[in-house]
Amino acid sequence: MDIASKNSYKLRKIENNTYYLFNLIKRDIPSSIFSSLNYKFFNNLIKEKIIHLYIIQYQKKKTAIITVVTVKNLQKLKYKIFLFYLTNPIKLIFNIIKIIKSLARSSNLYFDKSYLHLLHLVIYKKNFKNISIKKKDQIINFFFKNILKVFKAKSLFLCYEKKNIKAHKFYLRNNFLVYNENKDLVFVHKRIN
Repeated sequence: MDIASKNSYKLRKIENNTYYLFNLIKRDIPSSIFSSLNYKFFNNLIKEKIIHLYIIQYQKKKTAIITVVTVKNLQKLKYKIFLFYLTNPIKLIFNIIKIIKSLARSSNLYFDKSYLHLLHLVIYKKNFKNISIKKKDQIINFFFKNILKVFKAKSLFLCYEKKNIKAHKFYLRNNFLVYNENKDLVFVHKRIN
């Protein structure tokens, strides 16, 4: 379903045929807890509307993948992930370090329903054809604003690994504010008007 468009780029909400996008997220964000989960689990989260999956497209090429979760559903998501590992002990054993690191991602800060948690943002720079970084950022921020509108939210919050230089540059350049950090992670938020 098309949500918005700008300069020949389209924001689309994806609810079906998510297998390919799930594999791209796993490949491109290997530190994500989702890289140790399976497709069936991911797809059920989308069908139950716990997480929401979007793509930005230029013509037929994917330029970005975005997943979000509401503050209300964040606890449900954590609980479902916990149950997943309880019922899949082999996956638990093989991913124990990733799970421990994922638990460290809690920011210990309260966010109300005016916030939306950005779970994943994968940008395919090569598919943003012949445009400046500034223009690309404007397009992505325009679509962030449209996603926030869907949820009647005003701000995004997220965390990323300190060693992820591309993420750091993107969020710094786009005026996301640091509200917390630890040894490995940076926690940021931004109000988008």
